[in-house]
Amino acid sequence: MDTLTGRTIRALKAHISDSQLEKGFKLGSLNELSQQFGVSRTVIREAVSALRSDGVVEARHGVGVFVSEPPRAETDDPNTFDADVALAPLSRLKTSFMDLLELRMAFEVHAAGLAAVRRSWAQESNIWNAARQFESSLDDETALDHLDFVFHRSIAEATNNGAFIEFFSLMSLQILPQPAFSKELNPGLITHEYVQNTVVEHRAICEAISSGSSENAREAMRSHLNRSHLRYRGFADGDTSPLSNIARED
Repeated sequence: MDTLTGRTIRALKAHISDSQLEKGFKLGSLNELSQQFGVSRTVIREAVSALRSDGVVEARHGVGVFVSEPPRAETDDPNTFDADVALAPLSRLKTSFMDLLELRMAFEVHAAGLAAVRRSWAQESNIWNAARQFESSLDDETALDHLDFVFHRSIAEATNNGAFIEFFSLMSLQILPQPAFSKELNPGLITHEYVQNTVVEHRAICEAISSGSSENAREAMRSHLNRSHLRYRGFADGDTSPLSNIARED
């Protein structure tokens, strides 16, 4: 599964290998790496987290990211886990789009409840910032998909549960419809009112998480996803469905 995060991981590893960077070499801050590789801070953070788990880099808070151990050639260890290869079958998943939406519901509703009771101050700020960025970019529909992803990703991060974060990163392209906010592709689905309601619901989720009530946070996320899912379901039948450009079954 060729994701932006996967490509960034490979680019970072290639940069370390091709430049023959040694252990202890400072790669830069997250902001610097984000600019260097032309991706968002969220994507570079995911890539660094994956490489840190593999022992390739070390992230020092307030200092930067350093080479921990130069990456080995792929052929050095046949048992090396490659997420892109291991999860490639998911790109051929035969289940319906609506089934995936139900999976998303179960996952994200629980994630919102965990975020309400586990989030740090910085994580709460990230959730609010993501919601505000979405709201301020309503005239740029090409940016809305990414900003919506960032909003939901920030909630997954606020669970402080590594499995939730990894699951969201690996499955997001399967669970989240792309493009989700294209008025041209989905004129019957993506209306001005639909997008405005998304803004209102994002705010409600933020407020519920900030309140510290897991029950309120779950209900706010459930309401948000329910509205979206029911709307998609109303268009789910027929070749002329707006969903036809999002998910096709062979």
